[in-house]
Amino acid sequence: MTTTRRDVLRLTGALLAGTAGVGAVTASAGCQFGSGDRDDAEAAGRKPTPREALVVELSDGKLAVVDAVTGRMLVQPAPAVVSGDGRRLVRVERPDGGTRLTSHRLPDGAAVSAGTLTGALTVRTISADGDLVALADDAGPGHTPYRPGPRERTTIVVADGAGQRRRLELPGNLEPEAFDASRQALFVLDYLPPTAPDRYRVRVVDLASGQVQPLLTRVKAVVPEGTEEEMRGEGRQAVYDRQRNRLFTLYTHQPDHVHTRDRIAAATDPTGAGARDDAPHVHAFVHTLDLTERWAFCVDLPAPFGERAAAGHTIALNRDGSRLYVADTGSGALATIDPAGLTVMDSVRFDALAGTAGSGNAVPAAATFDGAGMLLVGAGREVVGMAVTAGGGTDPRWSTPAEVRGLAGPPDGTRLYVGQPNAVLRVDAGTGTVRQRIDVPGLVALRQVIAST
Repeated sequence: MTTTRRDVLRLTGALLAGTAGVGAVTASAGCQFGSGDRDDAEAAGRKPTPREALVVELSDGKLAVVDAVTGRMLVQPAPAVVSGDGRRLVRVERPDGGTRLTSHRLPDGAAVSAGTLTGALTVRTISADGDLVALADDAGPGHTPYRPGPRERTTIVVADGAGQRRRLELPGNLEPEAFDASRQALFVLDYLPPTAPDRYRVRVVDLASGQVQPLLTRVKAVVPEGTEEEMRGEGRQAVYDRQRNRLFTLYTHQPDHVHTRDRIAAATDPTGAGARDDAPHVHAFVHTLDLTERWAFCVDLPAPFGERAAAGHTIALNRDGSRLYVADTGSGALATIDPAGLTVMDSVRFDALAGTAGSGNAVPAAATFDGAGMLLVGAGREVVGMAVTAGGGTDPRWSTPAEVRGLAGPPDGTRLYVGQPNAVLRVDAGTGTVRQRIDVPGLVALRQVIAST
């Protein structure tokens, strides 16, 4: 399924070389967040591994893990992140003023390591294999990565199962987002102005020096000072391209936004037109962040994308990574993007989904793929399938008992789960027939399905 930028940016981590940073830490002897085969020794007496586990979001942004067959709670709700490979969930608790990290193996939810850091911290991102996590100081109630409270300085802590590896005290209002592929840097959101944030830019923190640096352009040149893109990002959703190590984030409703390439052109020629002067019809774009080469590039989407409610938009990458799709369920538009060349290949229309055309729908649209490569898009109380592959057959369309709160399935697409208020349904992807109901009181969204191996 699609999800927020924060949920997706749990990617290529860096196991830092050198000594640990300052600050006290305790950890179980020999424990590491990415422990692997040694966990097999715990098999005796352990409850059977679930066939599939559901990662769900509950109130206050807390994550929990539920057995997809029995409905048993495998990991209790807490602020948490899931590794990119889906094999680790790290959750935080704050007893006695410190921050306790617990790493859980997925899909069975068994706790495999734990440790305590000094200070009130909250976990923000995790490496793909679960070895490394980044945390930031908690700015208080109501503070989230996309609605931060005011602060002039930020504490960022990088830790592994052996304890704290680095503690940085940095100027500005920063939120950790992802480790880069070099194992030496961390992408962050830099909020401006720090004490009254209303926009942000993506920057990179060098974890050895603590320096906050700008991204590169697509031609690998440093973005000149004053030309970095500043985003407000209504309706953010994101997907990760494992093949190219890129993050694609969908933005809508930013008529005053000007891309870096146009800022640079304007700095060279002040009479040059900005992106919105050249393309007044553009109200949405896909921000591409290359996590290996540290550059960013925006792909403009044609009308009518961005003209209706942000919640009606969703983004999905097909299973082989060859096509990226953006759907506007309110207007019935589907754009196909080449994720390698970063161009819009075509845009087609479909019948808009009921209940998504207005601006009042606060539940985001969702998308996933079935085992045959059919693109499934859900919003309101409807799900439509689109045969985006050659010979894909007819396009099914069916209703759900209540509003869709996420679509997800195992990697092979053999089963489809639909999030609902207080429940998750396992359904037939072609007809919507409910095969099973899993009660999940307080469910806000279905985030991910983790299959056993």
